[in-house]
Amino acid sequence: MAMNGTSRNMTGEKSSNHYDKVEKKPFIITRMLNKITSSMENGFYMLGMLIGNHPLKSVLLSGFVVGIFALGVLNFTEDTDSDTLWVPSDAEVFQDKTWVSANFPSTLRTVSVIFVSSNVLSTSAVQAMNTLYKSSLGLTTSSGKNYTDVCFKSGSNCLVNSVLELWSYNDANIVAASATDILNTINTATVSPLYGRPFDVTTVLGSISYSSGTTVSAAEAAKITFFLNGDSTNKDESMAWETKMVDLVQNTQNSAISDYYVLATRSFSDVASDAIGGDISLLSAGYMIVIIYIIIILGRFNCLDFGLGIAVCGILVIGLSLGFSYGLASAAGWKYTPLHSILPFLLLGIGVDDLFVIMGAYKSLPIGYLDRPIHERMAMTLKHAGVSITVTSLTDMCAFGIGATTVLPALRSFCVFCCLGILALFLMAATFFVGCIALTAKRRDADRNSLVCCYRHNADYRPNECSKTELFVAAIKKFYAPTLMRLPVKIAAMVVTAIFLGFGIWGFVVLKQDYNPIWFIPSDSYPYKYDGASNKYFNTGAQASAYCKNIDYFSSKTQFDSLYTQLTGSSYISTGSTDSWFKSFTDWLSTTSTASVTSRLDGSKYPTTSTNFYDLLYEFVTTEATGLRHRSEVVFTNNSGVLGVSASYIKFTHIVLTDSTSKINAMENTMSIVSDLFSDDNCFAYGRLYLQWYTNKVIQTELYRNLGLAALCVFVVCLILIANLFTSLMVLSCVIFTLLDVGGMMNFWGLTIDTVTSIILILAIGLAVDYSAHIGHCFMTFTGDRNARVRATLVEMGSPVFSGAFSTFLAFILLAFSNSYVFTTFFKVFLLVAVFGVFHGLVYLPVLLSWIGPLPYMTAERGESGAGEVELRITSADLNHKSRSSLQGETNLAMENKVEDPQLQ
Repeated sequence: MAMNGTSRNMTGEKSSNHYDKVEKKPFIITRMLNKITSSMENGFYMLGMLIGNHPLKSVLLSGFVVGIFALGVLNFTEDTDSDTLWVPSDAEVFQDKTWVSANFPSTLRTVSVIFVSSNVLSTSAVQAMNTLYKSSLGLTTSSGKNYTDVCFKSGSNCLVNSVLELWSYNDANIVAASATDILNTINTATVSPLYGRPFDVTTVLGSISYSSGTTVSAAEAAKITFFLNGDSTNKDESMAWETKMVDLVQNTQNSAISDYYVLATRSFSDVASDAIGGDISLLSAGYMIVIIYIIIILGRFNCLDFGLGIAVCGILVIGLSLGFSYGLASAAGWKYTPLHSILPFLLLGIGVDDLFVIMGAYKSLPIGYLDRPIHERMAMTLKHAGVSITVTSLTDMCAFGIGATTVLPALRSFCVFCCLGILALFLMAATFFVGCIALTAKRRDADRNSLVCCYRHNADYRPNECSKTELFVAAIKKFYAPTLMRLPVKIAAMVVTAIFLGFGIWGFVVLKQDYNPIWFIPSDSYPYKYDGASNKYFNTGAQASAYCKNIDYFSSKTQFDSLYTQLTGSSYISTGSTDSWFKSFTDWLSTTSTASVTSRLDGSKYPTTSTNFYDLLYEFVTTEATGLRHRSEVVFTNNSGVLGVSASYIKFTHIVLTDSTSKINAMENTMSIVSDLFSDDNCFAYGRLYLQWYTNKVIQTELYRNLGLAALCVFVVCLILIANLFTSLMVLSCVIFTLLDVGGMMNFWGLTIDTVTSIILILAIGLAVDYSAHIGHCFMTFTGDRNARVRATLVEMGSPVFSGAFSTFLAFILLAFSNSYVFTTFFKVFLLVAVFGVFHGLVYLPVLLSWIGPLPYMTAERGESGAGEVELRITSADLNHKSRSSLQGETNLAMENKVEDPQLQ
């Protein structure tokens, strides 16, 4: 063997001992970082020794401790309110919502039914709607309550809004009405004969056809809305009746109606819960697929090395970590949301990566180590794998830790659950799983069957040679690694990387931002279908209002007049939709001739005093026909007989807005109109959908903020634990490139920036680090020239990294068949993360390291020839079948055939 410090590697290239190249003492920062790395390696070595000496105690103790923390689920709480989940509690729009709820409380609950036909105004269609209405009156809850017992009343009648109210829901009149009668009634009605309020046909009919300008001739859809009293006394009974009504509509068929759609107040929460439960089967099947894959990868198909036991241990690590996360987070008061349903898949995908790395380190122990005592094997395994899984676990926790600082409550809670779960995965992998490996090694050394542990094989049993072969490792060593190190292949790899990056940047720049809560329920659910029908046939703009608090209304005439003018003139508000009680009031004052009113007005037809203003306003909204419709829009106070107004609102409707940018602009425009006219936050614009639009407004900013901070934290962690600036920068480039590629492809796949994709993009940082940090760290532990070190790194870490990514893909593959937007989106983006993450980790990064990779650690002792030499390993079990002398002879022969390496001299 050559002794001059140089040799030739497998491709004929010259190789040098890296220590011969080091002429200067490393920088102090480098020495400090190396000290941290060596200290961690020593710490993990000692931990491995401890676990190897007491494997059963380690398994039981770690499982017991995690089980104690899991008891926190006794404090488990769930939150499904989209307002509190996706809108910051300190956001102005959320505070506006709180004020509106307090001053204009609504306990109304509704059930809406949409009827679709070629013409819902035909006699048969109208009678079919009437039949459903009569059936609804016969529905009773388990306690015997029917609709009249739980309905919201308008006067003495239950409030039900539909075209049928034009006949006062009189069965005989509806049955007797001809097609001509129906059209005449609809075209002449301006006031509801049942409720005495203005009747607008466009609110109950959709896709209307007109003849002679404004005369209704037909319609494709009709809507009937039942209003229920949902106060604290009636809420449970109202909800029970809603369920009965939904069942009735779903089981109704009539030849005159082609489609029925129904939506109740409780529908979204019911379907969201059912969706989560319905995908449990996908979760179970996904776990089974991963178990099978772990058996194939971590075990061998013989009686001594079958991987069922180690696979079950790996799944137990995931399950215990999940329990730890749920328990500790629940104990700390964090709430579970529908978004958290993806957490089991997430921890499965992340956790399996660490398990593969640990098993990869165990299988890649130096020659002869598998013949040593178990505690030494575990010590060396953790020494090599401990720092690697620490890097990835800490970077994942940093990514989610940054996400936990977001202003979006649901995202913050999800990230906290994830942080705790990843922490548990790390601790359980380093203790519980290593203990399981030690127990497996102990059983294997005793020649006990891998399935029936009490059965011991005879001394002449020999596992078949095929089962001992690591096919994937062998393929990497013989084909992939040497091929990748060829110059033309390196150039091609970099060209492909550049192409991916170009398309990624382009797609990421044009990636749209949008969010709709309806996406969180399955596409085949009845609320989802109702939403689609409503948008198709009753596509009207969002309703909003300008609210005012306890202000001096009497002295604010100029502001209210200007408010009406600006709202009606806004390009974001539908023409004619602004309905101002103040405008109606002043119009009445200017036209009335009642002496008791005019005597209290000045020359401009305005009340002479504040007292006259409030007294006349009360008279207007309680007695005048034109003012009755505004009664609920003004809240009066009575202080010792003196009237005042504590709150009011002016209604308007936005135009139909199709994208998030226009919605945000519309919200901000109306908000500024109101706030500019009224100082000190006394008045504001608010609509129910403003909460959703505000989420759209902040989510993109939050995403870029979280991504930037997470990338910075990942780089710092990699710098400290990998202990090399250049390697850390290369790993960071893998993360950024993967992120850009995934974001770009999301655009081409039709996805947008929303709450779900924002979470996955943050997660992509952690997963991309997993795929590249293992490679970067392993590269630093090998000696030799760069190409040799890359080959050795790929042999040792290629299989664990690929297996980790592939197992993550397997865990999510069944989600492609889910009807849940959350699950299908996770599948799409995780597929992209896995593909681009593996590409950058196993193609781009190795090529980069082979060109400009830094020198190895000062403590590095391994050369290329020591990596992946599975065929040279000797286990204690083999000693039962061969003499030590013949075994040593085989080892010597193998060593003679090995490539010369100065690090082994």
